[in-house]
Amino acid sequence: METLKNFEIAGASVLGTDHLKMGKNNQDFFHWLRTDDYLIAIVSDGCGSENAKYSEVGSKLLSTIFANYLAKYLERHKNARGENLFQNERFWEELGKDVLARIRVIAQEMGEDWWENLRSYFLATLVGVVIRKDATCIFSCGDGFFAVNGELQELSPFDGNCPQYFVYNLTGSDITDELKIQRHHIIPTSEVHSLMIGTDGVGDLIKAAEKPFPAQKRLVGPIEQFWSDDDYFNNLARMQQVLNLANTERKRANWEERNLDISPGLLSDDTTLITLRRKEIEQ
Repeated sequence: METLKNFEIAGASVLGTDHLKMGKNNQDFFHWLRTDDYLIAIVSDGCGSENAKYSEVGSKLLSTIFANYLAKYLERHKNARGENLFQNERFWEELGKDVLARIRVIAQEMGEDWWENLRSYFLATLVGVVIRKDATCIFSCGDGFFAVNGELQELSPFDGNCPQYFVYNLTGSDITDELKIQRHHIIPTSEVHSLMIGTDGVGDLIKAAEKPFPAQKRLVGPIEQFWSDDDYFNNLARMQQVLNLANTERKRANWEERNLDISPGLLSDDTTLITLRRKEIEQ
């Protein structure tokens, strides 16, 4: 019998070198909820525009609020077949309306110009996965990455790195397909062996596979390690340690040339990922 206790989960997030140079915070966030009946995991990437000064706040709020409302909807429809539920457009539309209503109340309570509050705080993307015992669904609004059973896919890079953010639905303009919650993969949970969801910064991590860690000879390695290597699930701090190591600038004195050899961090953008795998497959 399928049980969600068979799944291990790990996640990590690191500040990108570009944001570090500009004195910005990490604008990514990751979050998950887990019960005996479902597992929800979400990564979120806050807008890097100068107008979105505090988007790391919205990244945290949007991902947690969305996860909490999705959990409520799963409880409300727990007798429905998972595949039918995840394919149901109305399910996602109603869920989105509730999330947006909550975000709007928060933005209005922050001051008179609620749209300015939205733009400053709440512009963020979402990439998530919801797992029930019978079905699993990958969903998103915005760009990023996901992998199912080792098959990696990039989600819609946008011109000028300006994705359609979910809260744009509150502006009153016509809702485009890009502003809807997109479902990318709906499969029986029995067929899921490994999963990864990540923000667009995962692209830097993928490109760094054949590069050495700063001031080291050891290579970063392929993205597959994060869902196939036991270390990342036996020690939940391990993934964070690896991302930190990949993105820590190293300086070494070169006495012969009387200067500093600088090895910069490898991840220019904030980089965040969550990985899951089925225990039995790996053991």
